Amino acid sequence: MKNIIEMHPIEALELLNILVNDQIFAARERLVALLNEASSAANKQKLEAEFREFYCGYESLAFLLENYEANPLEGLAPHTPLAKKLKRHREYILANRKTTLEERMYRRSGVHKESDAMPEKKISELPPDEYRKLLRMLVNLELFPVRERFLALLEQNAPLAELDVAFREFFVAYELLELALEEYHYDADEGLEMRPEFLEEFDRRIADYEAGKAKLILMDEVFKELGIE
Repeated sequence: MKNIIEMHPIEALELLNILVNDQIFAARERLVALLNEASSAANKQKLEAEFREFYCGYESLAFLLENYEANPLEGLAPHTPLAKKLKRHREYILANRKTTLEERMYRRSGVHKESDAMPEKKISELPPDEYRKLLRMLVNLELFPVRERFLALLEQNAPLAELDVAFREFFVAYELLELALEEYHYDADEGLEMRPEFLEEFDRRIADYEAGKAKLILMDEVFKELGIE
């Protein structure tokens, strides 16, 4: 992922609009409403369904942001309030992060690399009070007010240089969300049923591959065929 300021303006605006309109933000609003309702079996079921949407939104954000390798502090005037805040947050993130990027990519798919120990806390097994406490913490993270300010700048057609600074704040806020989830295990597909015909087709394709009747196609080849960089 390129620096925003180095991208073509149209390409940059398209990406930024995708980021600020990710499904995580609508799911967050629905979670807030549910958390303000009385706790009940029905409420818990709705929370679990909505949290799945929230987490899938986090996954889609991560897919767009995980290859952003630039230092979000580079080029910022170091003595401004924003630069000081982002520096504190980045130092906290880097000091407390226990996983590599590759390990985090595996975790988001619900599995773990051998080098990465599975977290002891499994979200689906948390007691109701602890589960609601976790959700309240997540929906109140800085990502959400940062997104509102970022969205307002986009709606005001702010200059790309100003949007670039706002993106850096957004990126660091995303990293704080990522860090908050690091000590928990969650598989968004857990408990979902697969159609029998899908499972049969999946088993057939594995058998064909093992028998040498089919070959794996690398994602790079798929992207190249589709013209996606």
